[in-house]
Amino acid sequence: MLYIFAGFPKNGLHAGGLQLAIESVEMLGELEHDPAVQYRKEGVFAAGTDEELYPLEVVLSPTLERDGITWDWFSEKWAFGNGVTVHKTSASPEYKTVVHGTELNLEEFLGKHGTTKLAELELERMHVRHEGWEEYEARWLPGTCPQESHIVHLTWLITTHKLPAFAYERIRALIEGGAEPEQAEIYIRPDEPGKYLSTPRIWDGKPAFQLK
Repeated sequence: MLYIFAGFPKNGLHAGGLQLAIESVEMLGELEHDPAVQYRKEGVFAAGTDEELYPLEVVLSPTLERDGITWDWFSEKWAFGNGVTVHKTSASPEYKTVVHGTELNLEEFLGKHGTTKLAELELERMHVRHEGWEEYEARWLPGTCPQESHIVHLTWLITTHKLPAFAYERIRALIEGGAEPEQAEIYIRPDEPGKYLSTPRIWDGKPAFQLK
């Protein structure tokens, strides 16, 4: 079973810490760790092959649709790692400054129209809707794709069996609600501070890659 949640654990747990909570501390379920199987959007396959073992069962958190993300957000052949994954996608639309009513920047406009009173020109920012951006935007529900630089955080986990309702809701609370894990002191390791907890980071607004 593949379970996908919005965001990353707000309580500070990273993938390893969440795995410890689910399997050992709170015993909410058993995660899939078998390296012989690979979970892809199209199904569950023998690792490294196109041999489909069985169909993929997916549960998406209701919060995802609220944010504009459905199963269509994941592109073809998307591979989901076993166990717990904390995922990040960065994206940034491209803008250019053009003369109002045209798609020409100031230099292009002057080169085409010759001598012009600059005081009569109005400049504006135009979103360059290139093919890469249109493909990315199409993955979102209509009207929900952010039109500025942004990061999408998702957390998913793969279990060997379907989770009971109480376990699913508890995991969702740990990830999306920032619920404190039971026996929180277990996750604090002064000698290994990054063993189960993430180091807080502040995003500078710059994407990890530029869509082309």
